Amino acid sequence: MSKPVLLCVDDEQIILLSLKDQLRHHFSEDFQLEMVESGDDALHLFEDLIAAGVDVPVVICDQIMPGMKGNQLLRRIHALSPKTFSVLLTGQADAGAVGDAVNHANLFRYIAKPWEETDLVLTIKEAIRSYYQDKQLQEKNLALQAINENLEKIVEARTVEIVLQKEEIQRQMQNIEFQRKELELRNEFIRGVFGRYVSDEVMNTVLKDPGALEIGGAKRDITVLISDLRGFTTLTDRLAPEEIMNLLNRYFKRMIEIISDHGGIIIEFLGDGIMAIFGAPNTLDHHADQAVACALSMQLAMEDLNRLHVEEGFPVIEMGIGLTSGEVVVGNIGSERRAKYGVVGTPANLAARIEALSTGQQVLISSDTLARCHGKVTVEHEFQVSVKGIKEPLTIFEVSGIDNGDAISFRPLPVLMETVRRNVTVELAVLDGKSVSREHLTGTVEKLSRQRSRIRLNEATLPRHSDVRICAVSIGGDRYETETYAKVTVSEGHAVTIRFTSLFFKESDVLFDAILADADDTQAASDNRSV
Repeated sequence: MSKPVLLCVDDEQIILLSLKDQLRHHFSEDFQLEMVESGDDALHLFEDLIAAGVDVPVVICDQIMPGMKGNQLLRRIHALSPKTFSVLLTGQADAGAVGDAVNHANLFRYIAKPWEETDLVLTIKEAIRSYYQDKQLQEKNLALQAINENLEKIVEARTVEIVLQKEEIQRQMQNIEFQRKELELRNEFIRGVFGRYVSDEVMNTVLKDPGALEIGGAKRDITVLISDLRGFTTLTDRLAPEEIMNLLNRYFKRMIEIISDHGGIIIEFLGDGIMAIFGAPNTLDHHADQAVACALSMQLAMEDLNRLHVEEGFPVIEMGIGLTSGEVVVGNIGSERRAKYGVVGTPANLAARIEALSTGQQVLISSDTLARCHGKVTVEHEFQVSVKGIKEPLTIFEVSGIDNGDAISFRPLPVLMETVRRNVTVELAVLDGKSVSREHLTGTVEKLSRQRSRIRLNEATLPRHSDVRICAVSIGGDRYETETYAKVTVSEGHAVTIRFTSLFFKESDVLFDAILADADDTQAASDNRSV
């Protein structure tokens, strides 16, 4: 018999190649991966597979495609195979398309592009497990139905067999009762887990209202907050797993408390980042004020956490935060078997893009959030930036305080740059998403601190907000390879100022000391050629 098939549909070949590359490591042994570029071709292939008796547990589908749209394809597939689960993998699906897929196409989950590989793989594994669990349950139900039909015939002739069948039914009832009790325990567990991430008020509102748990959503005006640790991935390569988890759990514990205290609800953890919303499910009249105050409090809490990190021998960790406000669809997304409380709409995607513009110790908010704040907001500076998917340039504000009755202020002390007196040059590579350019730019280091550096490029220029990797540093002719990441914060012709986003470890001290040493001090970095 042919292997079961995982069907991926997307009109962008690069997306299909990425999906195939990620999925084959996890599923190619037990499943055949089929990649199709259009809804019509996918439907024809699906019909052939079903006709041949091949299982198709999951269909992963884009929404915006030429011809047949994603939700339309999923409805057609659902009509052919109601048990097949679907995953809508897109960055542009509107609430109507998602709702249509939820109601008519057995949508298992909506995942926004770009996706996290771990999240996607876990989602598909859970969908496959649910598919075969449903299939097994259906087979058991058919078997039980056959038993009942046979029982009706036997009852008339054999009283003894009636007794035996009654005993079988009793065993089935006992099993059902056992499953009911397990379900009650599972619901209590969900209540306990849910209560760990939101305030008691939010938890009670959702759990007391039966309608709040139904699949579906409603339009709400909210503020979305996304935070992310800077350079934390580097740390995971250097510490033991238990040390990483202890650091993360300490960080998440404090952030969860702050978000809950400000009336927010955590939608999901994004690796070492957090996505939270303010204004749903409970309505908050001043949700923008609450969200901004929460973000500043989170940055203040990082100072306390970093004091503990330094005492324990760990590097200082920085966090960037982005916020925006607007109307979204909020509610339970998924199916009756598996759902989560989530948001769909432009603000959810825009908050992530604003967060990506931030550096460590920054809180960036959109003009929509600033306009919704009732309290006095302290703005350090503002800038405009063009964002993919938005026609007009956005005005972004870096904020350091808000006074809406209880004043909160966060203004970290700047670390002044020292003038570099030695001949120090660097090789830079520009980052595009997760990819590193093969072409290197060169420049001379003019000033340096542990947070920033001023570099004069030899030929090229770099626009503000560019992400770069420092590949090598040359000090007085000696070249040292490095893997340091930074973001351009000031661009003035060939002169740029960068803000480091990597974590700095003890071996970085040797390189810093060598750069800032007097010109005749050539031995400082001789024993450390790779930082």
